[in-house]
Amino acid sequence: MAEKSMVIALIISLIFTGLGIAYAGDTKKGVIIFAIAVILNILGMWVAMIFYIISFIVWIYGMYATYQEVQLVNGA
Repeated sequence: MAEKSMVIALIISLIFTGLGIAYAGDTKKGVIIFAIAVILNILGMWVAMIFYIISFIVWIYGMYATYQEVQLVNGA
């Protein structure tokens, strides 16, 4: 498996929560986190502000999981 760029993965995950994980190789996990973030943001717009806070926590987790996934793929 080819090495993945940490910078590219983190930039992707910064813009689209979770998709940096998909770029690194774990497509299922990345798409699930992305879908959760989208749903939380929609709920934040239409239901309650608390969903934005939860979405922010998911975003932070997505960045961390992206870092971990790239480290795993690159064997570091």
